[in-house]
Amino acid sequence: MVSKNVPGVRGTRCRLLRVVASVIVGMLVLVACGGEEPAPEPEPEPVEEPAPEPEPVEEPEPEPVEEEEPDRVAGPTSFLTGKEVEEQVLARPVLIVKVDNAPQARPQTGLERADIVMEIRVEAGITRFLAVFHSEIPDDVGPTRSARPADAQLVSGFGRSAFIYSGARPEVQNIMANASVIRITEGGPGFHRVGGRPAPHNLHTRLPQALDAVRDRDPDILTSIGWVFDDEAPAGEEACPPADADCQDPGQWIEYNVSSNHRIGWEYDAEAELYRHHLNGQRSTVTGDGRIGAANVVVLGARHYLGEPNCHGARCPETDATTEGADAIVLRDGKRYRAIWRKPTAADPIEILTPDGEPFPLKPGRTWISLPDASNLPAPVGGGS
Repeated sequence: MVSKNVPGVRGTRCRLLRVVASVIVGMLVLVACGGEEPAPEPEPEPVEEPAPEPEPVEEPEPEPVEEEEPDRVAGPTSFLTGKEVEEQVLARPVLIVKVDNAPQARPQTGLERADIVMEIRVEAGITRFLAVFHSEIPDDVGPTRSARPADAQLVSGFGRSAFIYSGARPEVQNIMANASVIRITEGGPGFHRVGGRPAPHNLHTRLPQALDAVRDRDPDILTSIGWVFDDEAPAGEEACPPADADCQDPGQWIEYNVSSNHRIGWEYDAEAELYRHHLNGQRSTVTGDGRIGAANVVVLGARHYLGEPNCHGARCPETDATTEGADAIVLRDGKRYRAIWRKPTAADPIEILTPDGEPFPLKPGRTWISLPDASNLPAPVGGGS
């Protein structure tokens, strides 16, 4: 039997007790820890789903911004038409051609290209034309015919310009020799005969050739004859007096007699904004595709008289193309106007004036001037200026 006081045994038992105690304590700790439920994990914050993106809206393409064109610098304008012309036009002289209007001469060539046409009476009760060319120089004009005393008065108003005519009786040649114009007559530059017509109605003029010859003879280069132009038409006469049921619009149509067998009419072409020339009820025509069209029709009441007895044994019918002031009618833009015309001397240009004496504003474009006897001038119609 082993004694209880044996030191080795007692120490061993103590160590065992300490081990057992440590084990028990450890188990108790494990039990204690394992008995507690783990703390619940916090629920995650709810995540808001992003709102659906809106369907893309197609933005309209911006309207194209029209670039403003720079203001065009206006070119020079013709002193005869008020229309824009090329610079080179201003450096050339005026050419005036005497054009036949006998039945055998119709249709004429080149009249529709003239800046101004002046129509005057000659023998046999018919008329002839003075066609004034400056803005355009057509290749051919005709038929070209002879001069009359009134021609010297009319062409002299254009200074030392060119007058192209076939010839004239001796007393008229003397008058023309004293006029301040460059004369080109038959046999001169540009004259030629055309086929298909009897003489003398087949004599024509090639204007470019005539122009070259005139440039060598020191012509005047004109810049003005005193005319004014305005796109806007002034207030015209009333179409018809209210009490006159038979009146036709005087701005749309006008007629007047040059003689008992020669009646001139003008009809307004509203689409083209031009007046069309008529003779004895028939529309006047020209060769080719062109048409006579005048932006302005100016009817001047002139004095007709009988001159020298050299027209087939009879006294020649003549026109005085000078006046200190006489009645006139102007048509433009489908309207009719009372006017006054003045040409105190042959060297003066024709002045076209309002009744108040101011320059009448013509429509930019071609002008046709007619000189019937004052007694045949259509009577004023309606009120207005």
